[in-house]
Amino acid sequence: MGINISEVFAHPSVKNFGKALRFGIRNERSPDYASIIELKYAERQDQFALAISNFLRRFESNAKRYEQESGRMAFRVNDQDLEGIMSLVDRVGVKPVRAALVSYALVKEGSP
Repeated sequence: MGINISEVFAHPSVKNFGKALRFGIRNERSPDYASIIELKYAERQDQFALAISNFLRRFESNAKRYEQESGRMAFRVNDQDLEGIMSLVDRVGVKPVRAALVSYALVKEGSP
């Protein structure tokens, strides 16, 4: 039995990566639009994995800068999130996971 699209969007790893991607593109000092573009063009699993790797490298750099400047801990995804995202890609393919990540990155979190 397959997984439906609502389950992809509801997956905790998708939500956490989407939140991280949202933080990345809304970073006032150095917005990371490159990650959205790279994800958009990722069609195969290897391309998706590379886009995620590139995003995490940029995100970690910005998170460290944020922590140094603010003295507060930055949000980060964890190894379970990474494994969860890649497992979803194995199960449903790149396109639904990519769509969910970008969608979460572009919406406002929480209630209006």
